[in-house]
Amino acid sequence: MPIIDGRAEIDIPIILLATDFSASSQLAAVYAKALAHRFSSTVELTHIVDLSVAEASDSTLIGLAIDERRREGKEGLERLTREFPKNRTQIKEAEALSVPEAILASAHDSKADLIVMGTASKHGFKKLILGSTAESVIRRATCPVLTVGPHVAAPSHDPLAFQTIVYATDFSQQAAKAAAYAFSFAQDSGAHLYLCYVLGVHKPKDSEKPLLQASFERSLKQLIPPSAYDWCSPECVVEHGDSAEAILGLAERVHADLIVLGARKATFWLKYVETGLTPSILAGAKCPVLTIC
Repeated sequence: MPIIDGRAEIDIPIILLATDFSASSQLAAVYAKALAHRFSSTVELTHIVDLSVAEASDSTLIGLAIDERRREGKEGLERLTREFPKNRTQIKEAEALSVPEAILASAHDSKADLIVMGTASKHGFKKLILGSTAESVIRRATCPVLTVGPHVAAPSHDPLAFQTIVYATDFSQQAAKAAAYAFSFAQDSGAHLYLCYVLGVHKPKDSEKPLLQASFERSLKQLIPPSAYDWCSPECVVEHGDSAEAILGLAERVHADLIVLGARKATFWLKYVETGLTPSILAGAKCPVLTIC
Protein backbone atom coordinates (compact mmCIF):
# COMPACT_ATOMS: atom_id res chain seq x y z
CA MET A 1 0.00 0.00 0.00
CA PRO A 2 2.62 2.58 -1.04
CA ILE A 3 2.32 6.34 -0.95
CA ILE A 4 2.55 7.46 -4.56
CA ASP A 5 4.83 10.33 -5.70
CA GLY A 6 5.15 11.69 -2.18
CA ARG A 7 1.44 12.41 -1.99
CA ALA A 8 -1.09 10.84 0.33
CA GLU A 9 -2.54 8.72 -2.45
CA ILE A 10 -3.47 5.11 -1.84
CA ASP A 11 -2.85 2.01 -3.93
CA ILE A 12 -3.68 -1.58 -2.92
CA PRO A 13 -2.84 -4.00 -5.74
CA ILE A 14 -3.05 -7.19 -3.66
CA ILE A 15 -5.32 -7.94 -0.69
CA LEU A 16 -4.82 -11.19 1.21
CA LEU A 17 -8.02 -12.30 2.91
CA ALA A 18 -7.25 -14.86 5.61
CA THR A 19 -10.38 -16.83 6.48
CA ASP A 20 -11.50 -19.67 8.71
CA PHE A 21 -15.14 -19.22 7.59
CA SER A 22 -16.26 -18.03 11.03
CA ALA A 23 -18.81 -15.20 11.39
CA SER A 24 -16.09 -12.59 11.80
CA SER A 25 -14.21 -14.00 8.80
CA GLN A 26 -17.36 -13.79 6.69
CA LEU A 27 -17.72 -10.12 7.59
CA ALA A 28 -14.03 -9.55 6.87
CA ALA A 29 -14.68 -11.02 3.41
CA VAL A 30 -17.37 -8.39 2.81
CA TYR A 31 -14.86 -5.64 3.67
CA ALA A 32 -12.16 -7.22 1.50
CA LYS A 33 -14.55 -7.38 -1.44
CA ALA A 34 -15.66 -3.75 -0.98
CA LEU A 35 -12.04 -2.55 -0.69
CA ALA A 36 -11.05 -4.56 -3.76
CA HIS A 37 -13.92 -2.97 -5.68
CA ARG A 38 -12.74 0.48 -4.59
CA PHE A 39 -9.08 0.02 -5.48
CA SER A 40 -9.31 -2.58 -8.30
CA SER A 41 -7.35 -5.02 -6.15
CA THR A 42 -6.64 -8.67 -6.68
CA VAL A 43 -7.89 -10.69 -3.69
CA GLU A 44 -6.12 -13.83 -2.54
CA LEU A 45 -8.54 -16.01 -0.60
CA THR A 46 -6.36 -17.85 1.89
CA HIS A 47 -7.34 -20.71 4.17
CA ILE A 48 -4.92 -22.64 6.36
CA VAL A 49 -5.79 -26.14 7.56
CA ASP A 50 -4.65 -26.22 11.18
CA LEU A 51 -2.63 -29.41 11.65
CA SER A 52 -2.14 -28.67 15.35
CA VAL A 53 -5.56 -30.29 15.87
CA ALA A 54 -3.66 -33.57 15.74
CA GLU A 55 -1.94 -32.70 19.00
CA ALA A 56 -5.26 -32.59 20.81
CA SER A 57 -6.91 -35.56 19.09
CA ASP A 58 -7.07 -39.22 19.95
CA SER A 59 -4.56 -41.00 17.70
CA THR A 60 -7.30 -43.08 16.09
CA LEU A 61 -9.20 -39.95 15.12
CA ILE A 62 -6.34 -37.77 13.90
CA GLY A 63 -6.68 -38.80 10.27
CA LEU A 64 -10.44 -38.31 10.28
CA ALA A 65 -10.14 -34.88 11.93
CA ILE A 66 -7.59 -33.62 9.41
CA ASP A 67 -9.55 -35.01 6.45
CA GLU A 68 -12.69 -33.30 7.74
CA ARG A 69 -10.86 -29.98 8.04
CA ARG A 70 -9.50 -30.34 4.52
CA ARG A 71 -12.96 -31.04 3.16
CA GLU A 72 -14.50 -28.11 5.06
CA GLY A 73 -11.74 -25.80 3.85
CA LYS A 74 -12.18 -26.77 0.21
CA GLU A 75 -15.95 -26.38 0.38
CA GLY A 76 -15.65 -23.06 2.21
CA LEU A 77 -13.27 -21.63 -0.38
CA GLU A 78 -15.54 -22.77 -3.20
CA ARG A 79 -18.48 -20.93 -1.62
CA LEU A 80 -16.42 -17.83 -0.94
CA THR A 81 -14.99 -17.71 -4.45
CA ARG A 82 -18.47 -17.28 -5.89
CA GLU A 83 -18.76 -13.94 -4.06
CA PHE A 84 -15.69 -12.40 -5.76
CA PRO A 85 -14.96 -11.48 -9.40
CA LYS A 86 -13.25 -14.41 -11.12
CA ASN A 87 -10.71 -12.30 -12.98
CA ARG A 88 -9.38 -10.68 -9.78
CA THR A 89 -9.50 -13.60 -7.37
CA GLN A 90 -6.95 -16.25 -6.47
CA ILE A 91 -7.23 -19.19 -4.07
CA LYS A 92 -4.44 -20.21 -1.72
CA GLU A 93 -4.73 -23.36 0.40
CA ALA A 94 -2.11 -24.61 2.81
CA GLU A 95 -1.63 -26.84 5.83
CA ALA A 96 0.48 -25.87 8.83
CA LEU A 97 1.04 -26.47 12.51
CA SER A 98 1.08 -22.69 12.98
CA VAL A 99 -1.73 -20.81 11.21
CA PRO A 100 -0.24 -17.32 11.84
CA GLU A 101 3.13 -18.42 10.41
CA ALA A 102 1.41 -19.77 7.30
CA ILE A 103 -0.61 -16.57 6.80
CA LEU A 104 2.51 -14.43 7.13
CA ALA A 105 4.44 -16.66 4.72
CA SER A 106 1.60 -16.46 2.20
CA ALA A 107 1.49 -12.66 2.50
CA HIS A 108 5.25 -12.47 2.01
CA ASP A 109 5.26 -14.75 -1.04
CA SER A 110 2.46 -12.83 -2.75
CA LYS A 111 3.83 -9.40 -1.73
CA ALA A 112 0.43 -8.53 -0.27
CA ASP A 113 -0.24 -4.84 0.33
CA LEU A 114 -2.93 -5.51 2.94
CA ILE A 115 -4.02 -8.45 5.08
CA VAL A 116 -7.72 -8.55 5.97
CA MET A 117 -8.98 -10.93 8.64
CA GLY A 118 -11.70 -11.34 11.22
CA THR A 119 -11.06 -11.65 14.91
CA ALA A 120 -13.07 -12.98 17.82
CA SER A 121 -12.78 -11.89 21.44
CA LYS A 122 -13.30 -13.53 24.77
CA HIS A 123 -13.50 -12.29 28.33
CA GLY A 124 -10.67 -13.04 30.70
CA PHE A 125 -9.27 -11.33 33.77
CA LYS A 126 -11.64 -8.38 33.36
CA LYS A 127 -10.45 -7.48 29.89
CA LEU A 128 -11.01 -8.42 26.29
CA ILE A 129 -8.42 -10.63 24.68
CA LEU A 130 -7.83 -10.63 20.95
CA GLY A 131 -7.87 -13.94 19.16
CA SER A 132 -4.38 -15.42 19.11
CA THR A 133 -4.16 -15.86 15.33
CA ALA A 134 -4.90 -12.21 14.57
CA GLU A 135 -2.65 -11.13 17.43
CA SER A 136 0.32 -13.05 16.05
CA VAL A 137 -0.25 -11.87 12.49
CA ILE A 138 -0.53 -8.19 13.48
CA ARG A 139 2.63 -8.20 15.57
CA ARG A 140 4.77 -9.71 12.80
CA ALA A 141 3.21 -8.55 9.53
CA THR A 142 5.30 -6.39 7.23
CA CYS A 143 2.19 -4.86 5.65
CA PRO A 144 -0.85 -3.25 7.31
CA VAL A 145 -3.50 -5.55 8.77
CA LEU A 146 -7.21 -4.69 8.74
CA THR A 147 -9.06 -6.59 11.47
CA VAL A 148 -12.83 -6.91 11.63
CA GLY A 149 -14.00 -7.64 15.16
CA PRO A 150 -17.20 -9.18 16.52
CA HIS A 151 -18.94 -5.83 17.07
CA VAL A 152 -18.37 -4.41 13.57
CA ALA A 153 -21.31 -3.77 11.26
CA ALA A 154 -21.22 -4.54 7.55
CA PRO A 155 -20.01 -1.68 5.31
CA SER A 156 -22.78 0.57 4.08
CA HIS A 157 -21.25 1.06 0.62
CA ASP A 158 -19.59 -1.09 -2.02
CA PRO A 159 -17.13 0.13 -3.26
CA LEU A 160 -15.97 1.07 0.23
CA ALA A 161 -15.03 4.64 1.10
CA PHE A 162 -14.28 5.51 4.71
CA GLN A 163 -16.05 8.73 5.72
CA THR A 164 -14.91 9.20 9.33
CA ILE A 165 -11.46 8.06 10.46
CA VAL A 166 -9.89 8.09 13.92
CA TYR A 167 -6.09 8.05 13.91
CA ALA A 168 -4.54 7.51 17.35
CA THR A 169 -0.92 8.52 17.94
CA ASP A 170 1.70 8.64 20.68
CA PHE A 171 4.14 10.41 18.32
CA SER A 172 6.28 7.27 18.03
CA GLN A 173 7.92 6.02 14.83
CA GLN A 174 5.21 3.38 14.40
CA ALA A 175 2.49 5.99 14.82
CA ALA A 176 4.17 8.19 12.21
CA LYS A 177 4.05 5.29 9.72
CA ALA A 178 0.37 4.82 10.48
CA ALA A 179 -0.32 8.53 9.86
CA ALA A 180 0.54 8.12 6.18
CA TYR A 181 -2.17 5.49 5.81
CA ALA A 182 -4.71 7.54 7.76
CA PHE A 183 -4.17 10.53 5.48
CA SER A 184 -4.18 8.31 2.39
CA PHE A 185 -7.60 6.88 3.17
CA ALA A 186 -8.85 10.34 4.16
CA GLN A 187 -7.74 11.78 0.85
CA ASP A 188 -9.32 8.94 -1.09
CA SER A 189 -12.79 9.67 0.24
CA GLY A 190 -12.58 13.24 1.55
CA ALA A 191 -13.08 11.87 5.05
CA HIS A 192 -13.37 13.68 8.34
CA LEU A 193 -10.10 12.70 10.05
CA TYR A 194 -9.69 12.87 13.82
CA LEU A 195 -6.10 12.92 15.07
CA CYS A 196 -6.15 11.71 18.66
CA TYR A 197 -3.68 11.67 21.53
CA VAL A 198 -4.52 10.19 24.95
CA LEU A 199 -2.86 11.73 27.98
CA GLY A 200 -3.18 8.55 30.04
CA VAL A 201 -4.71 7.26 33.23
CA HIS A 202 -3.04 9.85 35.49
CA LYS A 203 -5.17 12.98 35.36
CA PRO A 204 -3.28 16.29 35.43
CA LYS A 205 -4.10 19.02 37.90
CA ASP A 206 -6.84 21.40 36.84
CA SER A 207 -4.30 24.20 36.52
CA GLU A 208 -2.17 22.08 34.15
CA LYS A 209 -4.96 20.91 31.85
CA PRO A 210 -5.22 23.98 29.56
CA LEU A 211 -1.45 24.07 28.95
CA LEU A 212 -1.22 20.32 28.31
CA GLN A 213 -4.27 20.40 26.07
CA ALA A 214 -2.88 23.25 24.01
CA SER A 215 0.58 21.70 23.80
CA PHE A 216 -0.61 18.35 22.49
CA GLU A 217 -3.10 19.94 20.13
CA ARG A 218 -0.21 21.91 18.60
CA SER A 219 1.79 18.69 18.26
CA LEU A 220 -1.14 17.00 16.53
CA LYS A 221 -1.61 19.93 14.14
CA GLN A 222 2.05 19.68 13.14
CA LEU A 223 1.31 16.22 11.76
CA ILE A 224 -1.18 17.61 9.25
CA PRO A 225 0.27 18.44 5.80
CA PRO A 226 -0.88 21.91 4.68
CA SER A 227 -2.44 20.43 1.55
CA ALA A 228 -4.58 18.05 3.62
CA TYR A 229 -7.09 20.79 4.32
CA ASP A 230 -7.88 20.86 0.60
CA TRP A 231 -9.06 17.25 0.49
CA CYS A 232 -10.18 16.22 3.97
CA SER A 233 -11.41 17.69 7.26
CA PRO A 234 -8.74 17.07 9.93
CA GLU A 235 -9.56 17.72 13.58
CA CYS A 236 -7.25 17.35 16.60
CA VAL A 237 -8.54 15.76 19.80
CA VAL A 238 -6.77 15.26 23.16
CA GLU A 239 -8.41 12.64 25.35
CA HIS A 240 -7.86 11.66 28.99
CA GLY A 241 -7.93 8.30 30.78
CA ASP A 242 -7.31 4.73 29.69
CA SER A 243 -5.99 4.66 26.13
CA ALA A 244 -8.22 1.90 24.81
CA GLU A 245 -11.39 3.25 26.39
CA ALA A 246 -10.65 6.79 25.20
CA ILE A 247 -10.00 5.77 21.60
CA LEU A 248 -13.02 3.48 21.44
CA GLY A 249 -15.17 6.17 23.06
CA LEU A 250 -14.08 8.80 20.53
CA ALA A 251 -14.65 6.41 17.63
CA GLU A 252 -18.16 5.68 18.86
CA ARG A 253 -19.04 9.36 19.46
CA VAL A 254 -18.01 10.43 15.97
CA HIS A 255 -19.41 7.27 14.30
CA ALA A 256 -15.99 6.33 12.91
CA ASP A 257 -15.89 3.71 10.19
CA LEU A 258 -12.12 3.16 10.52
CA ILE A 259 -9.55 3.34 13.33
CA VAL A 260 -5.87 3.59 12.36
CA LEU A 261 -3.16 2.59 14.85
CA GLY A 262 0.60 2.30 14.89
CA ALA A 263 1.60 -0.63 17.11
CA ARG A 264 4.81 -1.10 19.02
CA LYS A 265 5.70 -4.78 18.97
CA ALA A 266 7.42 -4.60 22.36
CA THR A 267 4.33 -3.27 24.15
CA PHE A 268 1.65 -5.11 22.22
CA TRP A 269 0.89 -7.56 25.01
CA LEU A 270 0.41 -4.93 27.71
CA LYS A 271 -3.09 -3.85 28.67
CA TYR A 272 -2.20 -0.21 29.38
CA VAL A 273 0.28 1.31 26.97
CA GLU A 274 0.71 4.94 26.01
CA THR A 275 0.43 4.07 22.33
CA GLY A 276 -3.28 3.52 22.79
CA LEU A 277 -3.00 0.16 21.06
CA THR A 278 -4.22 -2.75 23.14
CA PRO A 279 -5.91 -5.99 22.19
CA SER A 280 -9.12 -4.57 23.66
CA ILE A 281 -9.22 -1.84 20.97
CA LEU A 282 -9.05 -4.40 18.20
CA ALA A 283 -11.60 -6.71 19.79
CA GLY A 284 -13.94 -4.01 21.10
CA ALA A 285 -14.09 -1.64 18.14
CA LYS A 286 -17.37 -1.16 16.31
CA CYS A 287 -15.53 -0.44 13.08
CA PRO A 288 -12.54 -2.06 11.35
CA VAL A 289 -9.08 -1.33 12.75
CA LEU A 290 -6.06 -0.80 10.50
CA THR A 291 -2.85 -1.64 12.37
CA ILE A 292 0.68 -0.88 11.19
CA CYS A 293 3.64 -2.33 13.11
